Amino acid sequence: MTANAGGTMRMLAAPCVAVGLAVAPGPVSGQWGIAAEIGVARFGGSSRDTSGITVGPYRPTTFELRVDRGFGPARVAVAVMYAKTGIAGEQAGMALVQYDLASFWEIAPQLSFRLARFGAGVDVRVEAGPAVERWDVDGARRTRVAARTAAALEWPLAQAFTGSLRVSGILSGSVFDAGETPAGVERRATRRVGVAVGLRYRL
Repeated sequence: MTANAGGTMRMLAAPCVAVGLAVAPGPVSGQWGIAAEIGVARFGGSSRDTSGITVGPYRPTTFELRVDRGFGPARVAVAVMYAKTGIAGEQAGMALVQYDLASFWEIAPQLSFRLARFGAGVDVRVEAGPAVERWDVDGARRTRVAARTAAALEWPLAQAFTGSLRVSGILSGSVFDAGETPAGVERRATRRVGVAVGLRYRL
């Protein structure tokens, strides 16, 4: 195991233990749920040269599955996301995109709380947790550790189904490795903002 992989495992250990304790049988009954989401994301950062051109992933469609367990206003979850994306050079509102050059898988243990409830069960929730991303950029793979946060609006549908609108943000190291950027190009932290709609089923 590499030092980078060991650091990743240590960073995920605490939230994974918390999730494990939450899903283990106990005297307090929790409520399980499974959800699927589709969304769009926009990236910032990754790299920038002296002329102000930024290069990074470009506006992919995201697909996410989440398994969760709730205890009153609190909820623990594990989310898995996949996206295929192009790489774009952007400056002054213009972009040159090479499509389908990269993709990533992301796994993210999460802890969320209900902030408010309106009317007939419309909830506002906030969530946060670490994430591990496994990127493939033009056939070269790399792993990034990230911090992820989100706010979600959930509303009841028929029977055990709930609809959701989620706005998320994530911050990680640059998706590019040091040897991939030419002289005069600075690697920067990669930022991602996403908006997704979803459907949750209460088990």
